[in-house]
Amino acid sequence: MKKYIVRIMLGLLITSILAVPNAAAEVPVPEPIMIDEGMTGSDSMYLDLEMDFARLQINPGYSNIQIKPGNNDEMTVTVTNKNDETITAAPFVSVVPYSENLFEKSWVTITPVSADIAPDAKQEFVIEVNIPQDADIGYYSTSIAFTEDVMPTPYPTPYPDYLNSMHLSVDVWTPPNIQIQTPYISGRVESGENYNYEIKLENVADKDISIDPKIDDNNRMYDYGPYGMMSSAFEDDAITITAPSVVKAGETVIVNVHLEVPDDSKGNYNGAIDLNIDDPSIREWGGQVQMNFDVWTQPTEPYIKTFTTRTDGPVTIEISSNPFSEYVYAMWMGANTQDKREPSFDVTLEGDSGEVGMTLVKTTYSGSVSLGMSNFPPWEVDSTGIYQDISSSYIEEYSAPCAAGDWTLGILPGNADMFSYTITFGPGE
Repeated sequence: MKKYIVRIMLGLLITSILAVPNAAAEVPVPEPIMIDEGMTGSDSMYLDLEMDFARLQINPGYSNIQIKPGNNDEMTVTVTNKNDETITAAPFVSVVPYSENLFEKSWVTITPVSADIAPDAKQEFVIEVNIPQDADIGYYSTSIAFTEDVMPTPYPTPYPDYLNSMHLSVDVWTPPNIQIQTPYISGRVESGENYNYEIKLENVADKDISIDPKIDDNNRMYDYGPYGMMSSAFEDDAITITAPSVVKAGETVIVNVHLEVPDDSKGNYNGAIDLNIDDPSIREWGGQVQMNFDVWTQPTEPYIKTFTTRTDGPVTIEISSNPFSEYVYAMWMGANTQDKREPSFDVTLEGDSGEVGMTLVKTTYSGSVSLGMSNFPPWEVDSTGIYQDISSSYIEEYSAPCAAGDWTLGILPGNADMFSYTITFGPGE
């Protein structure tokens, strides 16, 4: 078997050991590491260790599979011998410590148990993963090592790092029995006002499931502004939740959310409602409804735009709300938007001789609609409630007779966080 040089950085390790002699004394000390006297400069940061190890090419080096409890799946791994001599590959499961859940070695069967691989030859291994019926829902990680060769380290390690190995990630899952049809609540609210929202839950299982919705204190988020972290616009006690304690099999229920925005509130509120669904198929974050409220005050002073006409004639002014306003964005994100209020515009036009009367020529509603199937789980796609607004705009068009001269247009928006306008002069301009 060929010898290969493995270079391992040691400078920081040596420095840390010298800095804390007392702590180092309590840790088992490895065999002394000899450093050549000829190593100078940047070479002193590294150690050359001579070791023999097998060089195997493993394809794939990483795999991710999804399996339901009580089911199994398999994959084929191709191992190529890059040495100039025959190598015996005897794959085994090496459980890694950094995993959400602990993977059991007994869940894996590898065929063949071992194989002698000639130089430049390939060998296929079939890895079968069997998940028991009582396995917890969640993510599991492990490694499949094909030889005992490990990465050398100048200090003891609790878990070996096998050189000829692949990483295997297993997602153990089941379709959720409770469908949360309102995953977000978002809206623009005003201080001193009350708002009501609904969260629709459907039980698609054949058994009753208990719920206990509460504000989740662990998921409070705050906006980061130019002066650091900014406090929430209001506290959790401004929100009241009423809901049944049980969702019967095949039943759809409503969780009512009532918001009383305190007087003088300003800023933004971010939080979540933990529905506390007693269903192991729903993961920790999957049973939450995110909330985002932007507290604002309607403007009292109009937006001013001045322009000049050089001839007498009619002027046409068109004002439209932003088709991707916060309200529409909330709808697109699947938010409940019962606090929707139609946009409006208070428009004035004043010239050198005073204010002129403006005629509302027409009002236009425009928008685009998606069938919204991507917002539903693939196992629950049907034709009910699939139409969803993805953009919506409200447009007002005015006309006014204007003499040549300077003019001032005033626009006071209502229930519109953004708007656009166009000013069209009459003939001759």
